[in-house]
Amino acid sequence: MRILTILLAAVVVFSPTPPAAEGNEFRVLTSFLPIYLFTQNVVGAAKGITVEMMLPASLGCPHDYSLSPGDMKKIAAADLFLANGLGMEDFLGAPVGRANPGIRVVETASSVPPLQAGGGHGDVNPHTWVSPRNAILQVRAIEKTLSEASPANGPIFHRNADAYVGRLTSLAREFDEAARRFRNRNIVIFHNIFDYLARDLRLTVVGRIEETPGQNPSAGEMQDLIRTIRERGAAAVFAELQYPEKLARTVAEEAGVPVRMLDPVSTGSTAPTSYEDAMRRNLRTLTEALGTR
Repeated sequence: MRILTILLAAVVVFSPTPPAAEGNEFRVLTSFLPIYLFTQNVVGAAKGITVEMMLPASLGCPHDYSLSPGDMKKIAAADLFLANGLGMEDFLGAPVGRANPGIRVVETASSVPPLQAGGGHGDVNPHTWVSPRNAILQVRAIEKTLSEASPANGPIFHRNADAYVGRLTSLAREFDEAARRFRNRNIVIFHNIFDYLARDLRLTVVGRIEETPGQNPSAGEMQDLIRTIRERGAAAVFAELQYPEKLARTVAEEAGVPVRMLDPVSTGSTAPTSYEDAMRRNLRTLTEALGTR
């Protein structure tokens, strides 16, 4: 993880993005869905800028992803690569530099105060975007980077970012207002993808189905989790759209609590409002499961 970070830092520091030339398309490549959505909202109708997503919108979090020949072609054709960072895109590093020595890689989550990963992601939890407040920081990082790359479009990027941040701020306030009324704050989640949102909402994660993403719990670990759910009075087990529901349902049924589905916005629609739409669905799900007072 630290070797990857050093390699990425070298690309960021020593490969400044050249300003977009008049009449030429400046090509921005984003790693996966949430970064693509944030970038598209900042770019809007700005001229001379194309935005592409490297990973399919159906893939989800790129854990253990390996670059394909098609990915390398996209990297070779791009001027700027926007990533989440914090270890989410472990496939980056030396291969990117070999495919395109002049590309600049920017980690949009570098200004987000990190949480510990707790297993499976090295030192920190990379799932920053699931918090609307973190999303605002990442959008501002994208605005700054794009304005440096295309100064002529800077005012457009700023207006678009301001409008989008305004919508995200309203979204964050909706979460804050709902959280003040939650009756039960103890939850179980599938893995650590919702830790940042739980922090924002002052929820207590009493357990996870997978402490390490991609590693199924043993029978003993499942029994320990079931016991914890009963002892702590968890409101529900929250599964994720990206993962099969079977394990979560088995644990929930044994513990006598409901299963509810949350969307981490790592798959889905590429429509400009899809992040906000998904997060509002999550808010409704949380409110129904946790109850209000």
